[in-house]
Amino acid sequence: MSAAGAATEGGEPARGPVPPGGLLDVLAVASVVLDTDGRIVLWSPQAEELFGYTAAEALGQYAARLMVDERHMQLVGKLFADVMATGQSWAGGFPIRHKDGGTRLVEFRNMRLLDARGKVYALGLAADRSTVRRLEQDVALSERMVMQSPAGLAVLDTELRFVSVNPALERINGRPAAEHLGRRMADVVPELDIAGMEAGARRVLETGAPLIDHIVVGRTPADPDAEHTWAVSLYRLDDAAGHVLGVACSVADITEQHRAAREAEAARRRLAVIADAGARIGTTLELDRTARELAEVAVPELADVAAVDLLEAVVEGRPSTLGPADAAVLRALALRPEDASDAVRAADTPGRIARYAPDRLVTECVRTGEAVLVPRVKDEDLPRIARSPEAAVLLGRAGLHSYLAVPLIARGEVLGALDLKRTVNARPFDADDVLLARELAARAAVQIDNARWYQNARNTALTLQRSLLPSSPPVTTGLEVASRYQPAGATSEVGGDWFDVIPL
Repeated sequence: MSAAGAATEGGEPARGPVPPGGLLDVLAVASVVLDTDGRIVLWSPQAEELFGYTAAEALGQYAARLMVDERHMQLVGKLFADVMATGQSWAGGFPIRHKDGGTRLVEFRNMRLLDARGKVYALGLAADRSTVRRLEQDVALSERMVMQSPAGLAVLDTELRFVSVNPALERINGRPAAEHLGRRMADVVPELDIAGMEAGARRVLETGAPLIDHIVVGRTPADPDAEHTWAVSLYRLDDAAGHVLGVACSVADITEQHRAAREAEAARRRLAVIADAGARIGTTLELDRTARELAEVAVPELADVAAVDLLEAVVEGRPSTLGPADAAVLRALALRPEDASDAVRAADTPGRIARYAPDRLVTECVRTGEAVLVPRVKDEDLPRIARSPEAAVLLGRAGLHSYLAVPLIARGEVLGALDLKRTVNARPFDADDVLLARELAARAAVQIDNARWYQNARNTALTLQRSLLPSSPPVTTGLEVASRYQPAGATSEVGGDWFDVIPL
């Protein structure tokens, strides 16, 4: 839209002066028309500004005598004659005498004109050569930067269709420029979820506020087997008159930086969970409570459902060695979360003793003493995770998509397993999660082992103490004796007990 045809916000043509806009306004191109004799017949305001002569001073004058030095008069005459005779345009720089007596180097474009009656004229378009060179340098610099930039660059029109793209964006998207032009972003890279970016681009067009480092994650035809992360920035383009031209887009591949930041965040998270575990696990020597503390630390930071199971032989204080054909007899000690979900109903309730077949993954975990990871659970994996076919159906209904079991090992002995499932958290378990789960299991296993031995020792002591108590007082002729045992401690029995009969 030209300045004269500019529209106001209400859509009406602008009345009165409007701000200059466009490349020609920046150049301040002067227009001069000469007749066949070389006299000036038309003179624009820009010509007055460029050469210093008013229209009254210039019109009717021979252009060469007014603005050309005597040394160049013959050359100018020849160039003028060639344009008028052949109709071929002439372009180039030429020194022009300014009204102030100085010389200006001016860039010319000269061509022949015909009117309706066949009369011939010469049109000269002129601009200050230094201004032209400066703009040429700016354009060359911009073009060179765009073409050689390692970042993908593009211009979108107000309908968010590609107007131009640079080679870097062609490489990023894996499509040539011809497949971009005139199409929307979603048409070019439908593999990516860029609805958010298009919505952001519309806000940029409406408000003029740029959108900086919008993160887009996905895959393109350029590298379909690997996921990449890009930082996308959008800027509104306006001309000098304030008219909105479109949106400039820059795309930088930050996959490595994003991966490093994600790994650093994961490491920080692991340290925080481990520190939390150190404070929360093993607050007492109660076996069940220690197992519950482990499950509570694991949910929701590490899993959506966590179960702590011990080998029944270990609970009873016996060594447990499983062969390839042996089933695992496990006692459930803790389960989190304790809600009514299908995943919880598929698990063993605390206190229950369950038998897991040799082919079950938790059996493999306690038999080998190694973690078992199924990053993406398929339907055929469910029977090996669940205890029974009914439980497998419940897990499938719950949306179990990732599974991890790590052994509880203390003093070289496998005590049981920490069983972890993800149903809500969309991210599958990975190697970092295995490291974290192993660390939690290792710390908790020592506390569980301590609680186990303490409980076994306490049960043994209580059994011994009770075995030393008389079952009933001896029968004595002439006496009726009744007895009752009352321990001195409130929560534990204390040795050193004695009995006596005193006549009243």
